[in-house]
Amino acid sequence: MVTLKDVAKSAGVHPSVVSRVVNNDDGLHIKEDTRRRILDTIKELNYRPNQSARNLKKNETKMLGMVIPDFSNPVYASIIHGAEDQAAMENYNLLVYSMKQKGLKKNYFSHLLEDRIDGLLIANSESDDTEILELQKTNKPFVLVNRLINGINNYVVLNDELGGKLATKHLTELGHKRIAHITGPLFTGTGLRRFQGYRQGLREADIEFNSSHVQESEYTVESGYASMQKLLNLPELPTAIFASNIMICLGAMRAIYDKGLSIPEDISIVGIHDTFFGSSLFPSLTTVKMPLYEMGAESVKKLIASIKGDERENGQGLTIKEASLIVRDSTRELD
Repeated sequence: MVTLKDVAKSAGVHPSVVSRVVNNDDGLHIKEDTRRRILDTIKELNYRPNQSARNLKKNETKMLGMVIPDFSNPVYASIIHGAEDQAAMENYNLLVYSMKQKGLKKNYFSHLLEDRIDGLLIANSESDDTEILELQKTNKPFVLVNRLINGINNYVVLNDELGGKLATKHLTELGHKRIAHITGPLFTGTGLRRFQGYRQGLREADIEFNSSHVQESEYTVESGYASMQKLLNLPELPTAIFASNIMICLGAMRAIYDKGLSIPEDISIVGIHDTFFGSSLFPSLTTVKMPLYEMGAESVKKLIASIKGDERENGQGLTIKEASLIVRDSTRELD
């Protein structure tokens, strides 16, 4: 394997000169023909700098960590995609941890504390708030993604309240008044803010809130199914459903079909998150599109700013304002 010393010997210069050329040192003043000779020698010998050694010297790994609840949730694919692309642009790699992986639980914290990664994106709601507040005391760089914790200002979240309002407003404009909402877990910021958006959408349409029309769910197909079954046992069925995310939506749709009802003829349904398969469902699913890719990218920007000690970004929360309604076949105007 060709070393920096081999290049220096072949080019007839000191190894430190080769190192400074490789690192594009602006303070290096040498003749242009010397610089060209070094670069030609590097190419001729096919020299590749030892990136691990360079990172070790700088006390960095060029590796970021990201913890998510579960790889099976398609919502996180877009977030990871955005984070990966932005990390690559910044010359970092991204290591993704799943809370469901056996033997890896809490390894993401130890990897950060032991400097195996340079920073951590925490994109799950299962990590205990107390643990994260303790992590903050270590001054290790991390960013909360899609969650909020009192006392931590380094976060990137979506405008979930707007998402809930858009979904509910769409249904009220179609003439629906018995609009049920299957929430996400209400101990999470996403679930609570989307529920608040639902309440706001009802108020603006002068529709009285009915607590029996609300069922709390986990962000899973199974929990969405169980919550929808409870709504289907009400004395008077809702004519429309707002599901807090795509997984809940899939479970609710299956429960409606199993009851012998049709979408949207009997019940209209709209969900949050426009995943790749939303348009391929039958009927195609009306959704609220949230900027998941952008959230992943912005989270990496903020994390790298924190790693570099950029006070303008470090400790400043970011809410991405955008959300948009994608109308398809799962909702219809009430007769």
